[in-house]
Amino acid sequence: MEAEKQTQKERARFWLNYSHELSGAIRYHEALAAIERALALDQESAEIWYAKGTFLAMVGKYTEALAAFEQALELAPQFVPAWDGKAWALSILGQRQEALAAVNRALELNPDYFDALKRKKRLEAL
Repeated sequence: MEAEKQTQKERARFWLNYSHELSGAIRYHEALAAIERALALDQESAEIWYAKGTFLAMVGKYTEALAAFEQALELAPQFVPAWDGKAWALSILGQRQEALAAVNRALELNPDYFDALKRKKRLEAL
């Protein structure tokens, strides 16, 4: 049973890596399809949920992206990229105060997280 679970996690990792390759080629819809395959194999990976949120945001599905980032945070509350992703989605959805709270949480966890530092400056300038 444990060996089967490990194999599933390895297969999920393959699909996660493939989704990043597709995203790098600006093939976001295909990256989403790949990430769904990863999630079918591993629902407990905050990294996979974060990737799903990122790809959803890239295709303009910000409410769905926010839900994916929140799922990542439910699985791993200290996962800094998911806090920054949540701030990204919230800011686009016009929820500036909530976005600032999320980006501030990211920076509490990692004061040097570059994307969050940039996002905070943009949010404060609004």
